[in-house]
This record gives sequence, C-alpha cells and structure tokens, in this order.
Amino acid sequence: MEWVLVALAVGGSGLFGRHWQRRRALAAESRAELEGVRRLAEEDVTVLGEQLRRLDAEVAGRQLDDAARLDYQTALDAYESAGRAAPRISGPDEISKVVDTLSAGRYALACVQARVDGRPVPERRVACFFNPQHGPSTGDVMWTPRRGGGTRRVPACAQDAARVAAHEDPEVRTVTVRSRQVPYWEAGAAYQPYGEGYFATAAVMTWAFQAPKITASWSDPGGSGHGGGFDGVGFDGGGGDGS
Repeated sequence: MEWVLVALAVGGSGLFGRHWQRRRALAAESRAELEGVRRLAEEDVTVLGEQLRRLDAEVAGRQLDDAARLDYQTALDAYESAGRAAPRISGPDEISKVVDTLSAGRYALACVQARVDGRPVPERRVACFFNPQHGPSTGDVMWTPRRGGGTRRVPACAQDAARVAAHEDPEVRTVTVRSRQVPYWEAGAAYQPYGEGYFATAAVMTWAFQAPKITASWSDPGGSGHGGGFDGVGFDGGGGDGS
C-alpha cells in the first residue's frame, strides 16, 4: 500500500510540474506578444517624428497661418503624447489608444502639408491599410491578396492606390513571425488591438487579424506571395519595414 501512495505522490508532482511549465510557457508567450506589439507602436512613433522633422525643414522660414500652426501643434502634441505612452504599454487597450493618437497626429500633419501647398485639407479618413505609417488613406481600392481569400475593398494612401491600379504590389508593413516576414494583419490576434486603433470603424476589421495558417513566406518568391499567414501560436516580436 505504501508503494501505491508513493507512486501517486510522484505522479501528482509530475502533473503539477507539467502544469506549472505550461503556465510559465503561456505567460512568456503573452509577454513576448505584448512586447512585439509595443515595438510596433514605438516604431510608428519614430516614423511620425521623422515626418515632423522633414516638414519642419520644409516650412522653415515660411509664414504659417493660424490654422496651419494649430494643425502643426496638434501633430506635435500627438507625437509627444504617443512617445510617452508607447514604452509604458501594459495591455491591449493601451495599444489601441496610442495608435489612435498617432492616427490623429498623422492627419494633422497631412493638413499642415495641404495648407502649405495651397490645397484643400484632406478628408478625415482611416490610415492606409497596407502600412498605417503612410498616413491617412485617400480612397478605397479593390485588392486581392496573393494568398487568396477574395477581392476586398481596403483604404489606401495615394501611392499604394497607384501601385494597386498598376497591378504592382503595395508597400506592406511586415512583422517577423517564427522567422518569417508576414503582413502585420496576418500576425494573429495579438496584433488586433493595434489594428483596432487605426481601423476600428473600417470594414477591414471583419477579416483582418484572423491568422491564416502559414503555407509559405509572404516574401518567398517560390511561395504564395502575400499569403504567408500564421497559425496564431506565438511570435517573436515586431519588425516593421519602416516604409
């Protein structure tokens, strides 16, 4: 009888050990996912700062009217606010708020540029789907991913809209998933809060971030093109292309 009790004790400790290891693995995966999306937001902050510096050099010595100065200050405030918040992101809701702030800053930046060029301010639209760093979209395009799934209407910046119209690939923001480069919207549910910050009211949220199963690298010429995909189990962080 005693040996039975010993066996049960050993077996129980083994089960507890495996359960604890699984919990630790899941916790580590969650931390890695959060860190990856945090880096994605921080990269967006950096790009907005670079865009502000380029605009500052462009308008140096030029007289801005009150509306342009207000837009410029709005963009600067958004950059500084997002820059303070991004490193402290600790949950999905905070990620959405940071990228929403960045989206407002990019729109204000586009308004400054339009006023300086003597053009009407642009319509307030969601970001370019292919790469939110491109700024506000200028219209919707019909686009068919290489991996299939049907033709979809997505918001695009003027440059990417022109590429799609010319049957060229848009400049897509990619991230690293298991050593593969895939479009950010194929990186799985961990990236959904990032997308919601930019596209909460856009139709693309009905199909993006659904994590299709990996069949080939998105950038692999021998694979299925845009159809990299992801099976939704972990990733090793962000890695935008910065375009």
